[in-house]
Amino acid sequence: MDPARDITSAALVEAAGLLGTATVPIALVASDGSALYCNDAWRRLMGEPSTGSWGWLAAVSAPGRERARREFIAALEECRSGEVELSVTASDGALSEVVLVVAPMQRGPAGALVLAWDVTERRRNEDRLAFMAGHDALTGLANRRSFDEALDRAVHRAARGVRSHVLLLDVDRLKTHNDTRGHAAGDQALVNAALLLRRIVRASDLPARIGGDEFAVLLEDSTAEEARAITERIRLAASENGLADGGRETGLGFSCGIAALDASADARTVMERADAALYAAKSSGRNRVVEWEAALHQADASERIASIVREAFSRDGFHLVYQPVVDLADGSIAYFESLVRLTAPSGRVLMPSEFLPVVERLGMMPRLTRRVVELVLWQIANLPGLDVSVNVSGTDLADTELLRDLEQAVRSSRDARGRFILEIPEATLLAHLAGGRDWMETLSDAGCRFVLDDFGTGIGMFVLLREPHVEKVKLSRTITRALGVEDGRSAFVKALRELIESQGKSAVATYLETERLLGEARHAGFRLAQGYRIGEPQPDLAKLAESLRT
Repeated sequence: MDPARDITSAALVEAAGLLGTATVPIALVASDGSALYCNDAWRRLMGEPSTGSWGWLAAVSAPGRERARREFIAALEECRSGEVELSVTASDGALSEVVLVVAPMQRGPAGALVLAWDVTERRRNEDRLAFMAGHDALTGLANRRSFDEALDRAVHRAARGVRSHVLLLDVDRLKTHNDTRGHAAGDQALVNAALLLRRIVRASDLPARIGGDEFAVLLEDSTAEEARAITERIRLAASENGLADGGRETGLGFSCGIAALDASADARTVMERADAALYAAKSSGRNRVVEWEAALHQADASERIASIVREAFSRDGFHLVYQPVVDLADGSIAYFESLVRLTAPSGRVLMPSEFLPVVERLGMMPRLTRRVVELVLWQIANLPGLDVSVNVSGTDLADTELLRDLEQAVRSSRDARGRFILEIPEATLLAHLAGGRDWMETLSDAGCRFVLDDFGTGIGMFVLLREPHVEKVKLSRTITRALGVEDGRSAFVKALRELIESQGKSAVATYLETERLLGEARHAGFRLAQGYRIGEPQPDLAKLAESLRT
């Protein structure tokens, strides 16, 4: 039997114990609508569940129960999160407004996590909340929810032949601007960016602020030439006029990515393409416009990258950059995560998403991991007091020879004990549970420490929280970015942190790219954090460590 799947019954028992510690009302609901478990917080808000299907909605009126039932079923069928607002009548007759969030479980038994939170107080100002539900409070632009809804509608029109485009724009060097001029000036720069977008885009276009310093524009019914022209006008206006009050000397501007929305791509694919184009614009020097090109992802491009990968192994073309994980309480460095890069013969630096799939396809991942470990152990030996981590793949966990080699390397290094860390993604560990446990048992004896990475999907996560050799748990990008977006989602992130810490492990908030997200992480009680707002990946570990200390 596959040990990665043999977790269902045990997971339900463990989940019940873990969820009981959460302050957020949470229920585990099977696909037939029957409650598997409701925690105490749920009972206090939603009342004591009755038996049978949908009994966890006992305090909700019949029309409300029907709306919740439809949303629950739709969320499971469409594999998406769902949300519904209900009126709940308490035993004393008091009426509360409650929002339920349905989060389908990606692994384990069919069903969903259902969260509830009381929004009665929020309803006291209906007009303001109605605006804020669809708009960003700082800039007044559409927010991520409104943008996603508009994008979904555009997808349906694209299926009928109406071609559109998505622009993703990131404000360059906003962190430096915040640090040198203060966060009020940073907020003003974001407001100026929004005003610039409104001035340049067409009346039919939808500009939105979808993240801390990230904007998007939906160019409906547009040609590729129109999309390029509009994006270049935006970039040029920001570069020439500046986004900061009082001049351009801070270097604020836009990096821009463009992706077409046609009948061949859904909303998620289009956003991934635009994000890849934006990342390429930032990586190639910022203040640039880059279009996503499907040709880059076709077979011939893959073969070109394969050739670059093979050549990199022969000339040692891989190198590492390091990003800190920091203790927010005192600013100390918990450890550094090593991230591998590949420098092509042309001098262009390839990111992991470009070459790691090819390394996997060529069967060279264990070879690359050996090289990365060698480099990290050298850093540990030459930089006393610094702990460094290496990321592990599923291919690595299945390679027993690699495990023996790593054990020997760690034992042979007198400096590695307690300072060498391996990071394993949640999905990877679940898919290779037996091998992963062998790794943790063997290498823990050799002095290696372990971090559970990209945490937060499926009921299987409750099993992994009990793994004795895991000391830190890093939340996934999707979960961390929910901080501060909506009350319910922020509460869910906080609840996950509480669950992690209840098992004696440290929770790490990741991908904190803005001051706002960092502040939300502090507010949610996170002690450990990682992201561009704290420290960008740097190749010189000694210099990076010294700059963080000072």
